[in-house]
Amino acid sequence: MKEDLLHFLDEKTPIFQVGSPSAQMTAKKIAEHFNVKRNTVSHYLNEMVAEEKVIKINTRPVYFLSRSMFEKYFSPVDSCVFDSFESITELVDKVNRDTDIFERLIGVNGSLEKAIEQMRSSILYPGGGLPIILCGPTGVGKSYTAHLIHQFSIEKEVLPKAAPFISFNCAQYANNPELLSSNLFGYVKGAFTGAERTTEGMLKAADGGVLFLDEVHRLNEEGQEKLFTFLDQGVYRRMGETEGWHRADVRIIFATTLNLQKNFLKTFLRRIPIQVKIPDLEERGPREKAQFVNMFLIDESKKVNLPIHITGRAFDALTGHLYPGNLGDLKNTIKTLVATSFSKDRYASKINISLHDLPDVILRGIIQTKDHKFKQNNEIIINPSVNMEQLVESNYSSSNELKKTYEKILGLVQDSYHQKMDKRQLEQRIFNEILGIFDRFIFNSKKNTSALMEVITVNVQEILGYLENTNNIKFNGNTVFAMAHFLYYKGNSPFAWTNEQKKLINQIEHDVVENYQAENQLVKQLAELLNNKLDVSMSTMDELLLTFYLGSQSIAWNNDNFPRAIIVAHGYATASSIANVANRMLHKNIFEAFDMPLDTSIEDIAKNVNQYIEYTDIKNGLVILVDMGSLKEIYSKFTKYMKGPVAIINNVSTQMAIFVGNMLERGMYLEQIVEKIKGSNHTEYNIIYPEDHKEKAILTCCFTGMGTAIQLQKLLENSIPSEMEIKVIPYDYQQLEEFSFSDTLFKLFDVLAIVGTANPGVKEIEYISIEDLISGHGEEKIRKVFQKELSNQEIETINDNILRNFSLDRVIESVTILDKEKILKHVEEFLNRLEYLMNKRLTNDKKVALYVHTSCLVERLIRQEPIENYHHIDEFKKCQKNIIETIKEAFSVIEAVYSVKINLAEIGYIFDYLIAEPHVEEHF
Repeated sequence: MKEDLLHFLDEKTPIFQVGSPSAQMTAKKIAEHFNVKRNTVSHYLNEMVAEEKVIKINTRPVYFLSRSMFEKYFSPVDSCVFDSFESITELVDKVNRDTDIFERLIGVNGSLEKAIEQMRSSILYPGGGLPIILCGPTGVGKSYTAHLIHQFSIEKEVLPKAAPFISFNCAQYANNPELLSSNLFGYVKGAFTGAERTTEGMLKAADGGVLFLDEVHRLNEEGQEKLFTFLDQGVYRRMGETEGWHRADVRIIFATTLNLQKNFLKTFLRRIPIQVKIPDLEERGPREKAQFVNMFLIDESKKVNLPIHITGRAFDALTGHLYPGNLGDLKNTIKTLVATSFSKDRYASKINISLHDLPDVILRGIIQTKDHKFKQNNEIIINPSVNMEQLVESNYSSSNELKKTYEKILGLVQDSYHQKMDKRQLEQRIFNEILGIFDRFIFNSKKNTSALMEVITVNVQEILGYLENTNNIKFNGNTVFAMAHFLYYKGNSPFAWTNEQKKLINQIEHDVVENYQAENQLVKQLAELLNNKLDVSMSTMDELLLTFYLGSQSIAWNNDNFPRAIIVAHGYATASSIANVANRMLHKNIFEAFDMPLDTSIEDIAKNVNQYIEYTDIKNGLVILVDMGSLKEIYSKFTKYMKGPVAIINNVSTQMAIFVGNMLERGMYLEQIVEKIKGSNHTEYNIIYPEDHKEKAILTCCFTGMGTAIQLQKLLENSIPSEMEIKVIPYDYQQLEEFSFSDTLFKLFDVLAIVGTANPGVKEIEYISIEDLISGHGEEKIRKVFQKELSNQEIETINDNILRNFSLDRVIESVTILDKEKILKHVEEFLNRLEYLMNKRLTNDKKVALYVHTSCLVERLIRQEPIENYHHIDEFKKCQKNIIETIKEAFSVIEAVYSVKINLAEIGYIFDYLIAEPHVEEHF
């Protein structure tokens, strides 16, 4: 509860106004907000006051504020208890007086950092400071900066409070150098026609203070020489004087829009050691530019004493426009907008500004501008009493929905620690939260059709395309839209977190780096590219959310043995929408999407698909679901480019995509999928086989599953040198047994041999059993397989490698994670007992095979992943009761050691090997 209360105060304190305090910050209203008793809330709040986390103002009623947020947005405090608002106001005023005025300047830690350092040096230099010249184009704020230098000098007590500030624009007298000189230095009676009395000049008027000379390049050489004398010695003569000198203690600030070296005497410039460049508005960057828009809106709100409501899009347009007159131009634009809106209805309760109110020159800029900073599109409300810090906080308050999602994720993680929630369950709940908010972002129809949204989408698409090519991956077709909408709505303002939440974030970050290493690295690359290209910042929580999102999407890393699948459809996001729904329903990233304009030709479709094929391995097949068009025409465009079989299926729908995806996920092949589709949908199809030379391959298989086949693949790959270019492919035993040599794989590859734990019965291909390799009896078969492809020396190399890699110890070590020595010992006990109970000796080849099979079986039972299906299991149970009991009895020695229980299906596979006829005796 205390954490919730503090979090509430953290949110409300930045927008708290001392002059008109909100009742929301009282114990009564806080209790109503949380629907708990007032005395309970008061108790916890006073505890946090004692802990110095909360500020208490002892008025009637009592008010409570977050100390950390108050110190961040107002001023540091020595005590957490105040007697009145007057006492806290005095503290704030004192701190503001003590604060360096430059610290409140836009760009203090950005574009003006070096300039402010120079100005401080000029002002604080001993002996009256140093002359300074401000350089920059018209409208960048040189005059405003000069005023700040004057105020800073007074704040630091370099000048007295009454020190004058005199501003003189040299351009007003550019065509009359004598008049300019007389105004600057003064003149004596009779110095020129009309000089009826002696008059003091600007230098005298500025004595003891600051003289700001704007457009100083308008001074001629004589005027510069006179100023040089004053800068060098602190003395000057009035116009018309020939003797005597006048003294003045004046700090001079010069300003010019021109190049210094080309427009001033070198002797003059030598007396001005501090030369400060004030950047133009575009050089200051989008963040500072947005701050100026805010500042000028605040100024106008105070003048008309009305709140200003400006839409996010209008704010973006004002921020993105190029202003030739820099800050002055921007200020006048905003002043005109507010004045125009005010004049429409002088009795309105607010000023409204939207895209419809902007001048044409700004609206045209929206179309031409290609680079935007990400801004929220929600309405921004500026009240007359608001300050810059409060405005920044309230502008981003509309991102509360995202923050709530982050808080839910943090809450789920925290609960998982207390409740010991299963990791998979926690992961799925986090995925659901993230997918939920992404859905809300994507389907927010009121805001996702803006030009800015299109700009973001195009750039995100380009970045993700780059990541796909450099990382050899494929993102879900909907990833572009999901990420683009997320970036569009999230804004760039970081959220404030409690210390407890920060700890949770650090813990989640540690877990994510450990469990989602690949996805996290992708997000790191994405964040860097977004920052470089679009000036968007990513917080730790932003990166964690995107990492989880990619984790939920099951990114295709282009390393599986299943056919690829794409959806090609006409429309802005038709294919992406179908792919997204299908992938979400299947809980796996099966489909990639290609969205095509309605006028796309067959050639354009083929071009896009062929480009996809160039970066994707489709040797295992490709399924293309299309919405409409001539299948024969599409077929003709693909034939000569294919590296694998391609099934093109017409009339795609979401239902069809899910149906096809489900079959792909189950490992079904193109012919089977097409047959199923034909039976349930009215479709057209074509399967295209590659025309180029077949790659040589060896298959590995095991009738108990793919796990052992994959391990055999690794052992064979280590035995066959890579330069021999023979691919080793783990393959489904049942698939080979059912389709035999007519299986699609044999049309794709030149298969030299099948290596496995059971012979699938493909008569056209040489079969080598695992027990032959282990026992060394397979040498003759190896020589027979490779004699047409390799030299004798190469065959000897392979054979030597196989003898080394396929020892019983190495095979057992490879196919199971169990302790090799222990499992071999326990399997030996099982086989000895089995022989005793059967009263029959097992041949050596059967024993070798059973060593491998039983080791894998024990691991499956430990993992609680036993084989559940066995052919004719009811008949087997009925007819083979004795042998079932015998195998059970023998296996009990292993059950006792590993605390497992063998099931009927697993017994059936042992039975197949022991009892089967000689032609299938190699099964186990």
